[in-house]
Amino acid sequence: MPSLPNSASVPVEEVQEDVIKHDQSQDAMNSSSIRVGVENVEEKKKKKKRNTKPSKKRGTGFEEFFCDPPMTPEEYDEEKNFIYPPHRPFVDRIQECIQRFRARRRMDTQRELLFSRYLFLGGIDASVRQFQSTRNLDHDILDSSTKTELREITADDMIQRGGGKNYNIRYYNPNYPEHWEVDFTGVAAGFMGEELVKYAGPAMFDYSKGVEVVSSFLKYVDRHDVCPEYVEDLKNAQKVCEQALEEMPAINELITLLPGKFNTAARTLYCRPGEDDPYIFGADETHNLDKDTAKRVFGVTVAIVQYPVRNMAAMSAESALVETFERMFEIRSISFAKDEELAKCKSINGHLTERLGVEPCEPCGTMTLRPIVVRNGWDNPSAEDDAASAASNVETFIIEERILRLLQVRMKMTLGVCRLKSGLTFIKYAKEIMPTFWTFLPQALMFRFKDHVLNPRPAPSIHDVGRDDYEVDDDDEDVENVLSQIPIGDPEDQHNEDNNDLQG
Repeated sequence: MPSLPNSASVPVEEVQEDVIKHDQSQDAMNSSSIRVGVENVEEKKKKKKRNTKPSKKRGTGFEEFFCDPPMTPEEYDEEKNFIYPPHRPFVDRIQECIQRFRARRRMDTQRELLFSRYLFLGGIDASVRQFQSTRNLDHDILDSSTKTELREITADDMIQRGGGKNYNIRYYNPNYPEHWEVDFTGVAAGFMGEELVKYAGPAMFDYSKGVEVVSSFLKYVDRHDVCPEYVEDLKNAQKVCEQALEEMPAINELITLLPGKFNTAARTLYCRPGEDDPYIFGADETHNLDKDTAKRVFGVTVAIVQYPVRNMAAMSAESALVETFERMFEIRSISFAKDEELAKCKSINGHLTERLGVEPCEPCGTMTLRPIVVRNGWDNPSAEDDAASAASNVETFIIEERILRLLQVRMKMTLGVCRLKSGLTFIKYAKEIMPTFWTFLPQALMFRFKDHVLNPRPAPSIHDVGRDDYEVDDDDEDVENVLSQIPIGDPEDQHNEDNNDLQG
């Protein structure tokens, strides 16, 4: 560092000027170094590499406003002329469509299961195949195969085409087309009206997932023009999906509301508690009424609705109940309360609440049902005979309007019905409710079906017990234990011994 000049030979003013210039030069150097440092930091920030990896949070394909990305002209030409041309057999087009749809949707385990069950009802084999993933393929095959070829090799969704010993009656086979037909609407109705209800139960979130999977698949088939010969059938199947999302929440609510307050009052007055089954007086005490409330609700409702009965006095008798039966019905018509009935109900409720201080009665309407027979895979000849004899008869029931607004014509219900001497019928309990689109598919019986296999081993007998090579199974041990407890001897002696034991 340079030393300051001698103060004895240099004037003071010059010395001060030199000190000021020296300080200014130091400040300039410091500021320039700071700027250089800032510029270097900015350059480092600019040179920092950006993350070009795609985001892991991609859509699943089942979002509310999801749509497939636009196709290039080459992709459109490939689909129209090579993948889905009209001259190609339908089974080949729909098989490749299913495989491509599953590859373009990110399904979780639950959606995979629901989609496989839907395909099974349509006769398509969607069972998981072992040792068929890309890990088990040679590198030469992976390098020489295209994406389409790899998808076909590793796909699980196949249409059976084998014959002879390879023919599996559980699935559709184009070589054996008997008893099979293309029906998108029927398969969607059978899946969402029967199988999906069994799987999801009252959980609407799980039920909505199944409907979304089927609806997304039907839209994919329609938009990619896979089978133009079945366009109307695809449109109707999509309408079934919309009906399912509308009717199933209402059915879940109906299960908690039926049979309604009026029918509960009638049941309380005319049914003995000892004759009731679990569908009536369960753990939910809100469906029970005391005698006074039941009389008030029953009498007021009958007076307002003006139900056509032959003998009103017979309703108050304990022996008025003449018939009780259970039957499957279909709703034919629904009638809401008229303006006159609503005005009368309002007037009576005002008197009940202001003067008597009791709960008001709800406005009621009527619904007309007809007996039907539902073929759901169970052999029930007695129900068929009863429904056939009562097919010409219709039953009319009084029910609250808030319940009637949840019902729709052509819904099916299994009801326990009571009939009075006066001719009035009321609902004792509601056992099952089906949507309007309910359809039973015989293919549903094949879920757990297994082909019969001949057993070469002869059936066990008493002559095999003394053999040296006789092996006792666990089931055989249980049978022997039971047989050892059975008394052997004269039946009369055994009867006398039992009597002596009882007397002792």
